[in-house]
Amino acid sequence: MAAALSTPLGRTLARVALALIILAAWQYLPSANVRFWMSGPIEIVARLLVWLRDGSLWENVGATLFAMALGYAIGTATGIAIGLLLGLMPRLNRVLSPYIAALYAMPKIALAPLFVIVFGIGLESKVALVAITVFFLVLNATLDGVHNVDRDLTRALALMGATRLEVIRKVLIPATLPWIFTGMRIAVRYAFTNTLLAELIASNSGIGFMIEYYSGVFDATGTYAAILVLVIMSVGLTELLTLIETRLAHRGANR
Repeated sequence: MAAALSTPLGRTLARVALALIILAAWQYLPSANVRFWMSGPIEIVARLLVWLRDGSLWENVGATLFAMALGYAIGTATGIAIGLLLGLMPRLNRVLSPYIAALYAMPKIALAPLFVIVFGIGLESKVALVAITVFFLVLNATLDGVHNVDRDLTRALALMGATRLEVIRKVLIPATLPWIFTGMRIAVRYAFTNTLLAELIASNSGIGFMIEYYSGVFDATGTYAAILVLVIMSVGLTELLTLIETRLAHRGANR
């Protein structure tokens, strides 16, 4: 057994066997009363096929991804712009830093009910929550990048007659980009999580809405099916981010 598990094929077969045992136990062992609350793998797959045929699955997955992408884009753009502006204006940054720190420390999900009141349960409230979450993560990453720019290099360029714009273009922005990319990679996971939380609190579309709706009507099969879709999306996003980070690290090493 130890020898079999030491090979990639053996580990793969062991994982598949374990998954099949768990699914079989889930499907056939529970009593009828427990079945009402737990459903079963066959029923869950059947529900997913129904959603695929009628298009509701793609509609709700698309709603989640669109809200996440739009909020992420708005938060990233504003975070970079304001981060560079405050980095170039240290006096203004010192005045605003207590307010920025206070808002950054506050759990953003606490703002979700307020956004629902202001924007309603549609797309706008989800985008607002994701955007403000991403904004502070990218803003702080950008400020950290600006603060870690080599000051001796900027002074040397200024002594050689470089204008402020040239210093920004040739030193500040290239030196800050790695910090910005790090903040953007971290913000992706938070954007996905907060999109789902916003949908769970109040929404009329998305995977979080499906989980909330089917659990509200005590439809265990629909709830588990929606959670399974969420797990697949989470794994796919994690793998995509890992691939991007690996490629960026490989490019950095080759340079």
